[in-house]
Amino acid sequence: MAALQKLREPVLVTGAAGFIGRRLVHRLLDDGKQVVAFDLAACPESLQGAKGLKWMQGDISRPRVLDQAVTECGTLIHLAAMVGDWGKSERHRAVTVEGTRQCFESALLNESLRVVLASSIVVYGEQIDAGVCHEALPLGQTFGPYSESKQAQERLAQQFLQRGLDVRIVRPANVYGSGSRPWVEQLGEELLRGVPVLIAGGNFDAGLVHVDNVVEVLLLAARVVDGRGQIYNAADEEGITWKQYMSDLADLFGAPEPRVIPKALAHYMAVVGERAYRLVSAQRRPPITREALNLVGSRHQISMAKTRAHLRFQTKTPYKHGLAELARYIANH
Repeated sequence: MAALQKLREPVLVTGAAGFIGRRLVHRLLDDGKQVVAFDLAACPESLQGAKGLKWMQGDISRPRVLDQAVTECGTLIHLAAMVGDWGKSERHRAVTVEGTRQCFESALLNESLRVVLASSIVVYGEQIDAGVCHEALPLGQTFGPYSESKQAQERLAQQFLQRGLDVRIVRPANVYGSGSRPWVEQLGEELLRGVPVLIAGGNFDAGLVHVDNVVEVLLLAARVVDGRGQIYNAADEEGITWKQYMSDLADLFGAPEPRVIPKALAHYMAVVGERAYRLVSAQRRPPITREALNLVGSRHQISMAKTRAHLRFQTKTPYKHGLAELARYIANH
């Protein structure tokens, strides 16, 4: 068990207007922390006028836009990235990879800065469906631009470690909660349209993690004394299956029971669909992608042994409370 220190302030958060970013900024402000929030988007209405918050609007991929901010801060939590299982590889590289490079270059200006990089379990690739995923596993086979860019982020982190940067990596599993676009809003839309979303019945661990639990791991990773170069998974380990989660979500949306599709058929549709959509340069994503199939069609065994032992992590929001929060969110929106 490692020692924890007080969080170094101010805390600089990139991607602050995103799903996880907003929740993280609210948590920091609720805890009375000084926050510098950076995002391409303007400050959300829910954060405008918040005490202790400085909002910076800009493009993370522009050279050294964070130079002044990092010299004034004690912690950097880097969330800014392209999120989604579709899109041009060039766009993912420009935002996620080059944005991270520019962020790390700026971070080198502050020798006492602690950097936490939010990665993803997609870096495990095909290993997600093969067995227990622990942090010492090598990076796996990628299935699209999202997993490719996330692996590239982690390789950059290793390079900058060699240059003296104190960087720690957190790999969240499938993050759900109020405001989640892929795992709540988009999935709810598909359920309402009766699109088959359960792969092979979905009777296997979905690898869910509530956004509050991700925020907790990020903050603990920033506080741990000997965390330099360490990697931590973030998952709930409650064994909630895709069938249970999608059925619960369907109830909340007033949608019919989730429909099932065989995994072999889903794989064929993903391969053919991706080729066809790229051929016509479609902006919309195909009905299913190989990236998505690797998540919704796999039995997740994401180990939290290291995170619990090293960071003293304890679950903040269990599934039943997360579901109750979703019920309120869906009813109001």
